[in-house]
Parts: sequence; structure tokens; C-alpha cells
Amino acid sequence: MDLALGQRAHHRFDPQAPVPDADIMAMLTIATHAPSALNTQPWQFIVVRSEAARRAFGAATRERWRAGTGAALEKNLVSQRVFSELDDGNGNGGLETAPVVIIVCLDTAKLSAVHGASSIYPAVQNLLLTATALGYGSCLTTGLTTGSAALVRELLKLPEQLELMAAVFVGRPARVLGPPRRQPAETRTHREVFGSPWKSEEQ
Repeated sequence: MDLALGQRAHHRFDPQAPVPDADIMAMLTIATHAPSALNTQPWQFIVVRSEAARRAFGAATRERWRAGTGAALEKNLVSQRVFSELDDGNGNGGLETAPVVIIVCLDTAKLSAVHGASSIYPAVQNLLLTATALGYGSCLTTGLTTGSAALVRELLKLPEQLELMAAVFVGRPARVLGPPRRQPAETRTHREVFGSPWKSEEQ
């Protein structure tokens, strides 16, 4: 429970800190123990360490962010502090400092895309939690895999049956982050029907 309550999205990393293959495989092993529809296990992971590819991902992210498809939309949805973190990661090269990028794909030969998200994203959450347990920072984004899908597909030589689902940036955090700020679960929970407030029946 402490692990889940402490997991944070990091937007800048220590590019010199090593991320051994053994740690990457530990993250992916736990990822593949997530549930999936019909136990199809339809995930495929591409671990990208290439500096050239990571720079290309970073350039595409900055271009998209500054063009208005990112920054202009997000600025009115979040606080200034949160926006500053997003802007640093997406607009100022913070995500590019991650020494590892894991591209997560759905193998549509194993499972229809309509059922893909419910099988892929639990695996991604397991990956994020394992990264935290091992002392790494991580950041899940779908902006790269949706807004720059053609670039990612070309660089990684993806076959047609693989559908891009997410990119996870991994590395040692550039700075320690505090606990995540969340609204109490009770404020988003309803009893029996929507609009009926949650009040513990045990009180």
C-alpha cells in the first residue's frame, strides 16, 4: 500500500545514472503478471536506449507541446505548479533525460483493439510500481505514441499488427518528489447510485 501511495510521475531524470538490464527485466516481469483478457497476454515491450531515438522522441514531444496541441490545452486544466512540471518535461527536454524509454504495444493478432486498454494498462501500472520499488522514477505518457505515432513506428520498425499504447520513461529521478496530492476517495465514490454520497455504514 505504501508503494502505491508513493508512486509519482517524474518529468526529469539523471541521464548519467545507469539502469541495468536486470532492473528493466524485473519491471517487465512484474508487468507481465498483470491480468489480461482471456489470459492472452497481448503486450509487447520495446526497450529503447539509443540516444538518437531518444533525442528524436524528445524533439517530437517538444514540437507537439509547443505547437499548441499540448501546452495550450493543459495550461487551463491544471495548477501552475503542475503545469510547470509538465512544461519542463514536455517542452524543455526533461523527459529526454530518461536513459530508457519503454514503448508498450498491443499485439492485435492476440487480442482485438477494443479490449486492448483493459489488458495493457494494468501491465503498465505494474511496471510503474516496480520502477518505484527499485528506486527509479518513471513517467507514463500517451502523447508520444498518439501524437507522434508515425515517427515511433518508423524508428522502431513496428509490424502492422502492433498498436502503440504508451511510452514509459525510466531513470533515476533528478530530484526527490513528495507524496502525490489526491482528492479523498470518498469525494469520487457513490453508494448504489450516482449522486448518493458515500458514508461508511460501519460508522
